[in-house]
Amino acid sequence: MEQQTPQKKESGWWVLWMFLGLFSVFLSVDAYFVYMALSTHTGLVVENAYEVGLNYNEIIEKAEELNKTKDSHE
Repeated sequence: MEQQTPQKKESGWWVLWMFLGLFSVFLSVDAYFVYMALSTHTGLVVENAYEVGLNYNEIIEKAEELNKTKDSHE
């Protein structure tokens, strides 16, 4: 007579653990991206960007005048 080894009853717990593991990986990566976005360069070049944008044409005119005077001195 042969002995039968008891078969292990399979359960679906591994599916839950895989799902939670994958979810935790995504959560970790998203948290890292949020941290990097908030802690790095803000992208602002000047503090009062709105006011500078309103005066943009004047800034261009002044730069053109400076170029004209620079060209005349050379």
